[in-house]
Amino acid sequence: MGVPIAGRGRAARAVIVLLTVAGLVSACASAGSSPSERPNAASATPATTMPSAAVATPTSIASSSPSEASGSVCPSTSGGANQTARITDMRVGTASGYDTLVIQFDSVVTQYELSPNPDGVQFAGGGGKGGTFILAGTYGLRLDVFNLDWTTPPGNQYQHGTDLKQSAPVLLEARRIGDFEGIVNIAVGLSRQDCPTVSILSGPPRLVIQFPTS
Repeated sequence: MGVPIAGRGRAARAVIVLLTVAGLVSACASAGSSPSERPNAASATPATTMPSAAVATPTSIASSSPSEASGSVCPSTSGGANQTARITDMRVGTASGYDTLVIQFDSVVTQYELSPNPDGVQFAGGGGKGGTFILAGTYGLRLDVFNLDWTTPPGNQYQHGTDLKQSAPVLLEARRIGDFEGIVNIAVGLSRQDCPTVSILSGPPRLVIQFPTS
């Protein structure tokens, strides 16, 4: 027995409705997937590129700073007693792998400061001298000695002279460039940058500055 024509029409309309609904559901599903993909793609860029670029700069700076800072100048050093004394001699010498500058005192090694000269071997004269002094060498140190007795006549205070030169590996010249009211300034000319060791010895009291020559 056949299906009535009216029944076949209703069935066809039902199929069309179902197909239309199915198409709308599929379109909504595909449209809903794109927003979740775009944020993932955007967030991937900073995660892969930004950190690596930011870390590179501090690493290169840290590795270059120590090499630039090390060995630039010899450090300043100071010491001595807060007492009054007189310088009785200044001399230079070289032996046993060291060049040596000795400042000798009558009773005690008074306060001193040894520091790099900012202008190499060109020195500004100290109190009572003035002018400019140029020493032998390429690297300069300045020795300032304080609390000296300047009220007593000096006598033969510098038995070996006040401008001492020698043919040596490092220490080439030591020269008094200032002497005024208890402060003596001594310039030191070296053949190269060579940081010394400083010692205070007794019998007689003396300040010993040694430069390694090896």
